[in-house]
Amino acid sequence: MFETKYFDGLKERTYNEALLQIAGGSKAVGVYCAFTPQELIAAAKALPVTLCAGSEEPVGAAEQHLPKNLCPLVKSSYGYALTSTCPYFDLVDFLFADATCDGKKKMFELLNNIKPVNVLHLPQTYQTEESTLIWLKELYKMKSILEQETGNKITAAILNEQIKLFNDYRTAVKELFELNKGDNAVLFGKEICDIIDADGGIFYNLERRSKEIRESANTARERRQDMSFQEKVNNRSRILLTGCPLTNPKVINLIEQGSGMVVAMENCGGLKTVGTLVEINHDPMRALAEYYVKTACPCMTPNPRRFDIIGRIIEEYNIDGVVELTWHACHTYNVEAHSVKKYVREKFNKPYFQIETDYSEGDTEQIRIRIDAFLEILKQEGDRLKI
Repeated sequence: MFETKYFDGLKERTYNEALLQIAGGSKAVGVYCAFTPQELIAAAKALPVTLCAGSEEPVGAAEQHLPKNLCPLVKSSYGYALTSTCPYFDLVDFLFADATCDGKKKMFELLNNIKPVNVLHLPQTYQTEESTLIWLKELYKMKSILEQETGNKITAAILNEQIKLFNDYRTAVKELFELNKGDNAVLFGKEICDIIDADGGIFYNLERRSKEIRESANTARERRQDMSFQEKVNNRSRILLTGCPLTNPKVINLIEQGSGMVVAMENCGGLKTVGTLVEINHDPMRALAEYYVKTACPCMTPNPRRFDIIGRIIEEYNIDGVVELTWHACHTYNVEAHSVKKYVREKFNKPYFQIETDYSEGDTEQIRIRIDAFLEILKQEGDRLKI
């Protein structure tokens, strides 16, 4: 698999640097979803820390308070907080939590008993001016809390500087994905995840982080001249992975342990959240509200931007088939999956396959069999087109 100095001790280094910043008086602020502008946290000279968890380990503890038939992402995140076994959760002084799905919203009420949670109330749609104004009001509330907790004033100039840094980070991640455009992919999906997530979710020294991602991209680009590598990946089916956040690697691993290669991901943290940039202007709060409220999440209704993103990826990345990941009890993604399947099959005539699972390993072999069968269908279709 991909090797680069980018990975060498990065997670440990970032964590230790965060400890030094906290020891020096900086606040660490936890976030749980893509709607929360981390630019605001950084502008208050605080450390944004992403906290959505992907391990089965703390789920049993969480089920003492939460239903068993709840999303594993919600249970794992709460379980880590409840058991105090996540060093990243221990770092944070307080949290911002955007009210997306019902499971998260009610979990946040319990989480508030462990650490202070500031809930940001999302509108139900991103298609109206009223929606933007609602979210702008919530962001001003967030700004006020940050200024009060950190003692640092967030000016328009400081905020625009952070927007520029986060825009450059988005551009670096997008450039990483775009290495897989066309026919000659150079990175497996798991490798892209490893590069993006290598710092453990602490957004510290973003300028250096963007530079290191680009260094990884430059190293990966050399694979285009590696004929043995190209021969190996050209025989794999090019997969778009969509659906719930890739907080657990079970499904992407199974695809790439088989004959598939995840060349693009639409999920949160993937192309959904880095495809566009925040506008730089005299009113950065308004620019942030306009940008973040349009996050193409199924918690919004309707959600046409997600279909536009999926369509562009299918065309630009020469996708052979689409796999949709749905965590158990994620009703928003599960309901929308019907429309995604119809869109992919009817508009693009591409095979579509949905996987519903959780973080446990109990169904791994069953899912492996189903994925391998889907990949065999793609292979046969590809062989037919070559004749």
